Amino acid sequence: MTATRLRQELELLGYRKVVKATRQGDYENYKGSFFIHIREFQFWDGEQESLPVSFNIQSGRIAELKNRDSGETLQMARLDPLLIGQFHPNRLEDRILVHLDDVPEHFKQALLTVEDRDFYEHSGVSPKAIMRALWHNITSDRRSQGGSTITQQLVKNYFLTNDRTLWRKFKEAIMSVILEIRYEKDDILQAYYNEVYFGQDGGRAIHGVGLASQYFFDKRVRDLTPAQSALLVGMLKSPSGYNPRRKKEAALKRRNQVLKLMHDQKFLTKQEYEQQRETTLSVVNKPELKLSRVPAFMDLVRRRLQDSYSEEELKSEGLQIFTTLDPVMQRYTEEKVASTLTRIEKSKGIEDDSLQTAVIITSSQTGNILALVGDRYSDKAGFNRAIDAKRQIGSVIKPYVVLAALEKSKQYDLATIISDEPLSLKQRDGTLWEPRNYDREYHGQVPLFVALMESYNIAMARLGQQVGIDTVADFIEQAGVEGEVRALDALPLGVLELTPIELAGLYQSLASGGLKIKPAAITAVTDNQGELLERYPIDSVRIASELNTYLVKAGMQLVVEKGTARYLHNQNPFTRFAGKTGTTNDLKDSWFAGFSGEHLAVVWVGRDDSQEANITGSSAALPVFTDIFNGIPTETLQLGYEEDIEWKLIDQDSGLLSNDYCEESIEIPFIRGTAPTEEAPCQPEEEESFFGL
Repeated sequence: MTATRLRQELELLGYRKVVKATRQGDYENYKGSFFIHIREFQFWDGEQESLPVSFNIQSGRIAELKNRDSGETLQMARLDPLLIGQFHPNRLEDRILVHLDDVPEHFKQALLTVEDRDFYEHSGVSPKAIMRALWHNITSDRRSQGGSTITQQLVKNYFLTNDRTLWRKFKEAIMSVILEIRYEKDDILQAYYNEVYFGQDGGRAIHGVGLASQYFFDKRVRDLTPAQSALLVGMLKSPSGYNPRRKKEAALKRRNQVLKLMHDQKFLTKQEYEQQRETTLSVVNKPELKLSRVPAFMDLVRRRLQDSYSEEELKSEGLQIFTTLDPVMQRYTEEKVASTLTRIEKSKGIEDDSLQTAVIITSSQTGNILALVGDRYSDKAGFNRAIDAKRQIGSVIKPYVVLAALEKSKQYDLATIISDEPLSLKQRDGTLWEPRNYDREYHGQVPLFVALMESYNIAMARLGQQVGIDTVADFIEQAGVEGEVRALDALPLGVLELTPIELAGLYQSLASGGLKIKPAAITAVTDNQGELLERYPIDSVRIASELNTYLVKAGMQLVVEKGTARYLHNQNPFTRFAGKTGTTNDLKDSWFAGFSGEHLAVVWVGRDDSQEANITGSSAALPVFTDIFNGIPTETLQLGYEEDIEWKLIDQDSGLLSNDYCEESIEIPFIRGTAPTEEAPCQPEEEESFFGL
């Protein structure tokens, strides 16, 4: 955690930086010292009360976390989560559903006084209200007054249009009577609370007293004062005309009119009326809703929920869905993706806006999805490349070929010699397949870790043949690929087609030490009462031993530090990553998949029309990954001490133990007892004599 990152999250949540934090949603910050008055919130595992906390950020970590009021040391504290999106009934409307018991009595009194005094007496249509409105309209030259009951307003808002026709009014009256017959008065009033319109926030409609209370006052409905209730009720006559942010004087006058009516109806004493009348509007400064547009992630959440809930339940039951998204990481990733692609296009002479991308970032140990981008322009809803774009994955599959070899045969280790000489394989149609290396060269006999580090195609294809293509295909399928993995000779070079999220699931097994973990977007779901409906625990299955996975991770570290992904190490030398680049033969698709000790990310870059983009894994996807993690704090990848692992200095040419004369040596891990015992035949160079003889 850094102070900058925390401030960004507080800003997203709408917390207010102040000199003296005295109420929920306030915070103070002096360099690395923070005091936050955390808001109360109903989490899936219980209600969190408002909590004043103080702490310091030291060396990137939280220190001295305390309850500021009592001085008590705290083990943990949670910020209320960011609202990232909502499922609506086919309209662009936000809701925070409330129950009758949530709404204070003074709001109900104000509403009935202004909108429908005979609500509990009439049967959906009020003749008294119609006559009163008619008399007002005849005798007054001011704005006309309507005679609609609360029930009629609900019917019009929920079922009908705003057409000013007799036929619409007739249908409204009939439907109102039917509604009164079928439902109790309190049910109708509660529905009205959640449907009534309070204005616009840009293109988003604000419906319901729950959302209006948050939007205008940054508080729950139950905490409204009589004056705030009067303001909201007063706005119903004209949400734009009495908007307290744009028309303060009109809003104040209208609020005081409602307070006067409440006093006249004996709902407020004279003292209460005068006290409330003297208060300010107390509208919070920031008008924007605490809502982040993340359509690609919301698309994933919707799909995952459809396994357990119907579309109607998602739209109407008031479910609260707690997700895994990290809002600060999401926003930063979106910004970096757009700027990096623009830079790549410019540097390589590629047509502007022709490249597209998908990015998934997860927790490397749990599989929780922290950020997801499905389009270069992240707020754009449409084709979700992170979930739906199936593309050949190229060389990012090679670590799994190595892992399959280590798992299926004890004859392999990272120093095993593999031939990178010409290979010709007869296909079913009688043709010959002859794989080539990217550099069009042959490299002779190479240790396995070098073949992985330099991404030699011929050596990997030969390794696949030695292990057995059927064996490699079965292993990859068991590791997390849904559907059949065809046993093709070119499988070790990545002819397999996967979506970015499927590849993230595959790499999750490497990052987590051999456990198959499906990337998760949801942690819990509660009903509209806050009761837990479902937990989404981490579900893991071991597909490879920890020791063999350890070896492959070490090989992938070499890819980053010395191999095809060394650009990442050069740009970020103080954080160790493991990863692998991937490029398709026709240069259409660019991939990079990698992980630190804390995060895993998969990046795809290419064109939607599948035309040649003239990009490689190193020239497109890798720079996107690098730019993202240049700004995201992450734990370095530490393989750590394993009792059954020993490290040896190995000659890069022969795969044998290095000696003082070997020019290229790398420290390589082995399962204890399997390391080479023979020393490399490195010899000192012969020195020329003084006379050059």
